[in-house]
Amino acid sequence: MRFLAVPALLAAAFAFACGGGDDSTRDGGESQGGAGGAAATPTRATDSAASPGSNASGSGSGSSIAAKTAVITIGEERYEFTLNRDCRSLFGVLVGVGVSTDGRDIVVNLQIPPEGGIEGTDPSIRVDDQAKDLDWRAGGDVIGDMAGVNEGDSQVDEYRNDGKRASGTATFVDLYEVLGGKVEPVQGTFEFACE
Repeated sequence: MRFLAVPALLAAAFAFACGGGDDSTRDGGESQGGAGGAAATPTRATDSAASPGSNASGSGSGSSIAAKTAVITIGEERYEFTLNRDCRSLFGVLVGVGVSTDGRDIVVNLQIPPEGGIEGTDPSIRVDDQAKDLDWRAGGDVIGDMAGVNEGDSQVDEYRNDGKRASGTATFVDLYEVLGGKVEPVQGTFEFACE
């Protein structure tokens, strides 16, 4: 039993280390692993009981998005990414890290747990748009702990995760504006696929 715990701890440490941090290196954001499995109904990030039959982004496991790609909309801005740095399911948590498909200096970091949730693992999305000097965040520890940010200002609102693909809606705030004392939540959607 102890021999199984060591690889699991190493895998979790690897996922945490590869996901980066929230320092000034602007390396792609935060990502952590957990344990669990996927379900077939959408999940609200703040309440596991979601509306039956709802699909926040109009996609889901039957979507046509290509493997190792992501599409995120924040307000009127549409971002498309190739998940070339990391894209996998780690104990049921879908993790995606990649760069903009159009060559702009934009990095994405997504972490979407299984629909039933994993204690201590919250869904989060980071779009670090260095081309426009924006650091969009939905969920994650950094934003949630900042002064002036209220519950619901920055979160993954609803999501689906079938173990290979994830989609849903999110509320984003720009980290740089928050640091300047301005909190303006913007609605968005996301979809990504690892397989």
